[in-house]
Amino acid sequence: MKYNKIYKNNSNVWGDDPNELLQKIYNQAEAGSEFLDLGCGQGRDSLFMLKNGFKVTAVDNSREGIKKIKESVKVEKLSISDINLLCKNIKIFKIEKNKYTIINAFNSLQFLFKKDALKLIKEIKKAIKKEGYIIISGFTAKTAAIDSRCFFKPQELKKIFSDFNIISYEEKMILDKGHPGKPKPHKHNVVKMIAQKIKIR
Repeated sequence: MKYNKIYKNNSNVWGDDPNELLQKIYNQAEAGSEFLDLGCGQGRDSLFMLKNGFKVTAVDNSREGIKKIKESVKVEKLSISDINLLCKNIKIFKIEKNKYTIINAFNSLQFLFKKDALKLIKEIKKAIKKEGYIIISGFTAKTAAIDSRCFFKPQELKKIFSDFNIISYEEKMILDKGHPGKPKPHKHNVVKMIAQKIKIR
């Protein structure tokens, strides 16, 4: 989908509230610590964390999404010095090690090829601080080819994070009522996970 066009013509495509996984654990991290939002869209999670006193790095390849976040920061008089906005493909973003307390990849990995998503996950696991949290929400499929878009096989994500403490894990089918770019109701098989790094590898 052409998200530059979608974001330019529609405000708050994914809603105003932060994702439900982030709401569960953000207050377990110390305010003032670093939050990385991979595939930030129009910034609902990044803005929430900025408002709650975190230092934010927000990455998305949509210039309109990044522009919307800049506008929101200005309108809401938030600290522009505490948010780093990067218009870049998350596949090539170099994650600084031992910097981030929470790394958020909410509904963004499915836009990558499976092999690229798995490589990014490996980097995320290495980079997250000890006792830091990783949030991933994505799609599942019984057959998930390595050379196609990133769909996880049942229980695959749990196995990938078997060396982490799984705080929350769920696989289910959901009904999406529709959104700009795909307005008709449709179903997704999804996986949602919060994992905590329990030791340095």
